[in-house]
Amino acid sequence: MPKKAQKTNIWRGWSIILKYLKPYRAPLTLIGVFSLVDAGANALTPLLAGRIFDGLVTPYSLSVPFAGAFPAALVFIATWFVIRALGDVAGWQKSVRQERFGGDIHADYLVAAFSRVLELPLSFHKSFRVGEVISRIQRGSDRLEQIANRVLIDLLPDFLSIIIAFAIIFPIQPRLAIVVAAAMGLYFILLLRTAPGLSVISYKMNRAYSNAFGYSSDILLNTQSVKQATAESYERRQLFRFFNLRAARLWSDYMKIWQGLSFYQRAIITVMQLGIFAYSYYLVRAGALTPGELVAFNGYAAIVFRPLAIIANNWDVVQNGLAAIDRAEKIIERAPELYTPENASILKSIRGDVEFRSVSFAYGKNRRMVLQDVAFNAKAGQSVALVGESGVGKSTLVDLVSGFYRPSKGKILIDGHDVSRLDLKFLRSQIAVVPQELLLFNDTVKANIRYGSFGASDPAIMTAAKRAHADDFIQKFPKKYNQLVGERGIKLSVGQKQRLAIARAILRDPRILILDEPTSALDARSEAVIQESLRELMQGRTTFIIAHRLSTVRRADAILVLDKGRIVERGRHEELIKIPNGVYRKLYELQIGLK
Repeated sequence: MPKKAQKTNIWRGWSIILKYLKPYRAPLTLIGVFSLVDAGANALTPLLAGRIFDGLVTPYSLSVPFAGAFPAALVFIATWFVIRALGDVAGWQKSVRQERFGGDIHADYLVAAFSRVLELPLSFHKSFRVGEVISRIQRGSDRLEQIANRVLIDLLPDFLSIIIAFAIIFPIQPRLAIVVAAAMGLYFILLLRTAPGLSVISYKMNRAYSNAFGYSSDILLNTQSVKQATAESYERRQLFRFFNLRAARLWSDYMKIWQGLSFYQRAIITVMQLGIFAYSYYLVRAGALTPGELVAFNGYAAIVFRPLAIIANNWDVVQNGLAAIDRAEKIIERAPELYTPENASILKSIRGDVEFRSVSFAYGKNRRMVLQDVAFNAKAGQSVALVGESGVGKSTLVDLVSGFYRPSKGKILIDGHDVSRLDLKFLRSQIAVVPQELLLFNDTVKANIRYGSFGASDPAIMTAAKRAHADDFIQKFPKKYNQLVGERGIKLSVGQKQRLAIARAILRDPRILILDEPTSALDARSEAVIQESLRELMQGRTTFIIAHRLSTVRRADAILVLDKGRIVERGRHEELIKIPNGVYRKLYELQIGLK
């Protein structure tokens, strides 16, 4: 990575952090006030301790105006106690609010980030692995909290203490103060020379961990396939390659540099302290420095180098964090779907007329057309079957109806209104999809049926389940509608999932229905039950049926036969089956045969 790019990434990382800190001005201001009090107390403590020490060694060296009969030493001790108590209370209050702030910014970031990911177009979700997205956001949120809370806020009072400390030690002994300042400068030079190497490795390491978690997610989502293929040993080797040979090695390289930096930092502090002790011994012997001032000076030296120790201990957090936040932000800052276009057509309801006017579509520029010059008109309430081999564009066509993608050419009209001018949330609220296999949430049966119709009452849910012929098996569960279905609905059979999908669609009461051949994976008995539920669901709705088994499309009002992205035949079953050497006829013969 070029040096210019490194600097850009570092400044970009800090700008991102500041952006997320802006909503927390009030709590951060209060934390800052307590930090000022804490810093002032810390800075005054060594001075008072030194004066008290001088008073113990030379009792008559202390004098306090207006002390009256009270011994000066007691006045200094009382002052030290009050200031120290104020500092401790301020530090305690800062810590309480700091912990609350840390929890809030971490949670708010996760909510905002995952909410933004949900708003990204479907093309993004088909391009990125779930595990990689989760890893990026999780690492970004952790590092944001650590940098903002554990580094910036923790260091704020310490840096204020440094300013006060130098203001005090320079008048006491300028030469010793210069020694401390020189040691600080040497350490910062070392830090700046080492930082670029850390930045490069940090970026590579974060990318390696994101890839590793992305691969892990794929494995866990396909556990059954892994077990069926007895591929556990193979996947273990792959995980070792991703985590150990790539990510962990980069982490080792990173820590090697950081540990070297930490060693030099400790060495600089040790040499500086040795120099202070040696020179202080000379000054005390010469009468230019009192023992109490020596105590105070060493206390201030510790104050000065405490933030440097924190920086050294957290430099990996900062470097890793800036890279992790930058990678997460590259996802979050992507343009979301345009849910409400300018000058959008405002509709209260639709009938369900769907028209494609010479629609062509490709997944990106300079890529082949998946659909080419597709034109048809589906009247409200009609059922339209989409037939063709895999990869001819059937699923793409219904995705265009839902507005997941925009046509590359042509128009799609709903009741005569261009889909690109419709509010997407309204459009999708008028559409329900019954897929081949419904991926359920790890929640109750009731919550899964209600999903998308969140205001539906319990009686309405039960009515929808009965119409979908799902109530019978639901009533057999120990907790009935409150039964948990497991992750992705693993506790249910395919047929049970399909009936829940139909119940969800019934509850939604859409004008347009999309059936992705929901009976293709069912046995004959389950298929008969599902077909009966589907016939009831389809009544009065414009229905698109993605047909994998042609026996299911014979009752369709219209059949569109696609080949290489084009509609090559259209009509009813009785018409298409009579076309000699027709595509539909050949597909039908292959699947079912003709008598």
